[in-house]
Amino acid sequence: MRTLVLSSLAIVFLACGGSTPPPAVSAHEGAAPATAVASAASDAGQIGPPATAVGVSTPTDDAAPSRLPLKCADPSAAVCAPPGDFVDRLCARPHQDLALALFAKATPFTRLYLRGKLDELAFDEEVLALRFRAPPKNGVVVGSANGSYDVLRWDGTCATGVEAEMITRARPPRPRTARVKWHRMAGPTQDALVAASDAIKQARTRRGKECKGAMTGDVSAACEKADQALADSVVDYVRSGGGGLPEPDEP
Repeated sequence: MRTLVLSSLAIVFLACGGSTPPPAVSAHEGAAPATAVASAASDAGQIGPPATAVGVSTPTDDAAPSRLPLKCADPSAAVCAPPGDFVDRLCARPHQDLALALFAKATPFTRLYLRGKLDELAFDEEVLALRFRAPPKNGVVVGSANGSYDVLRWDGTCATGVEAEMITRARPPRPRTARVKWHRMAGPTQDALVAASDAIKQARTRRGKECKGAMTGDVSAACEKADQALADSVVDYVRSGGGGLPEPDEP
């Protein structure tokens, strides 16, 4: 028997550290830091400017405006992130449906990748930039001298204080994700995903057969494998630009 881990990472946010653009971080492949190493900006690759919001659909005059952010809060910042007040609400508790909407292919928000394992965050895990915390200009620096990031994971939870040395914009060949939680999705979202993708429909049926309705606790290896396959099928659909999902409620 294996234990199916469906816990979420709940981390409380602090106030934003400032608007200073993030320092340079290494972006080369193969780095595997065990601990954050404060290095000079000249020795590392630079995280570039935010991606242009290409392909993001905007509401028409006769359509209801989206309640979700569709553009960078600060276009001049080095990373494209949602507005700070939205981020505060987003990270107050897990929001699985919102995570799928924000990670959608058309959104402009900066994708980041972990250069090493950090607590629950996995090596090569894909996360979304929510906020950069610059180091204080005066006084003693605790932690990274290059600042840190607050990020969103695919399971709808947030992680704060991820040091800049642990982050890269260089996309690995096979980015990992936090496991998407099917049972945390709203019913309309589940129904839309099943209707839109045969792969998701088949994966959900297989999970139901193997797990027999279990969501937590000790489950079989076959159930755990089926749960992972369902989560992967949802990620593949969202990454491929699949649409037709209902807009989630604002946090």
